[in-house]
Amino acid sequence: MRPPRTPRRRDAASPQTAEAFSPGDPVEVLPDEPGLRGAYFAAVVVGPSTKPRGYTVEYDALLESEDSDRKLREAVPARSLRPRPPPLRAPASGEAPAVHASVDALHDDAWWLGVALGGADGAGKVKVCFPETREVMEFDATDIRPHLEWADGEWCSPDSMEIPKTMPYTKGMQIEVSKLEDDSVVAWLPAVVAKTIWKNNLLVEYTVSKSDGIALSEEIVDVKHVRPCPPQASAIHFCINDEVEAFRGGGWWLGVITDVHPELKYTFKPAHLGVEVQLSQKLLRLRCDWVDGQWKQESQNTLKAKFKQGAKVEVSSDDEGFHGAWFEATVLKSAGSKFVVEYATLKADDETKPLTEAVESRHIRPPPPHIPVVDGFKLLDEVDAFCNDAWWVGVVSKVISNQKYMVYFKRWREELEFEHGQLRLHCDWMGGRWMRAAPALEM
Repeated sequence: MRPPRTPRRRDAASPQTAEAFSPGDPVEVLPDEPGLRGAYFAAVVVGPSTKPRGYTVEYDALLESEDSDRKLREAVPARSLRPRPPPLRAPASGEAPAVHASVDALHDDAWWLGVALGGADGAGKVKVCFPETREVMEFDATDIRPHLEWADGEWCSPDSMEIPKTMPYTKGMQIEVSKLEDDSVVAWLPAVVAKTIWKNNLLVEYTVSKSDGIALSEEIVDVKHVRPCPPQASAIHFCINDEVEAFRGGGWWLGVITDVHPELKYTFKPAHLGVEVQLSQKLLRLRCDWVDGQWKQESQNTLKAKFKQGAKVEVSSDDEGFHGAWFEATVLKSAGSKFVVEYATLKADDETKPLTEAVESRHIRPPPPHIPVVDGFKLLDEVDAFCNDAWWVGVVSKVISNQKYMVYFKRWREELEFEHGQLRLHCDWMGGRWMRAAPALEM
């Protein structure tokens, strides 16, 4: 968080409204450079400048070079300046600002915007966190001032200002917070928004088990370190080189699949470590990136099913009354962009021979993988039920016994009874791989 002693010319615009200043006016300079955003440098106006269009200022504390005692002068855009805030009474000895109040902390010749965490052992010290860099530092109370915003020619306290309407998160929302190592994201930690804090900050409470002993119970972070929870879907099968996230140690760690084993087990290599581990499918999910408010899976292997003669498949239909049904069939041959299939249960008009027909590729998929259900289906499990020669998607609405269930079909608003052997867990064929709703992990 340390600024350079000889800052580069600051031509970038800042969000402040341009003001008219006169020579000798005390001001603060608000840089718009990486590493300096959120800093306020005290200076005095020397006079107007044309390149950039603004003012030449002389800094109170910055020097021309490390071995010079001459104060640095620099031309800055008018919109990068604001008047100096009015002097405010420093807190009494040992007194700290209100918890989560927006404050400025004096550090390395500048006032840095942060959030107060309260006093440090009542010794005239104040802890301040900086949500953008996620640092926590301790300051003398005399080096802390309440933060004020210069808006429309007036000084405003954040207490009187609303949280920006662009804030995408609200109290109680389930989110994930990035874990950083060397400024790179290595994992995403499940959390809940406990509080929104001006301007773009969140108090988050981590939801991992306290027995892990590795994660903070809560933290204040800038929204840039946060994302919504990814779509609740999980791939059934993974491939070598798939970029995935693995649930370990209370978080989802980024990595890659390096080997495939029987019984839905995979070798996972974390992106930040070289140690490989073997994990079950239920602890893995395809890597999703939150980009411009949308989820993207651009880095995955693109899989395309190839149906050869004799391949077992399932076929859907757009005919009225058959939406959502999948019929078992066998591929006889390919015919251009279509496949000729023979149905396992449907009969031809003579009722003696299996029905054969040509179907478009969009209506054909491989059979879903067998997912063992050892302890029986659970209430509200999404399932496929075999009825009227096809598999129909529904939801377990009642568990009669470990061998009998009631299943509700939303499309038909109908409830029917099924034996255990007539049901299977529902999966969706998406992007060339089988996906299903991800079960909740035990935290």
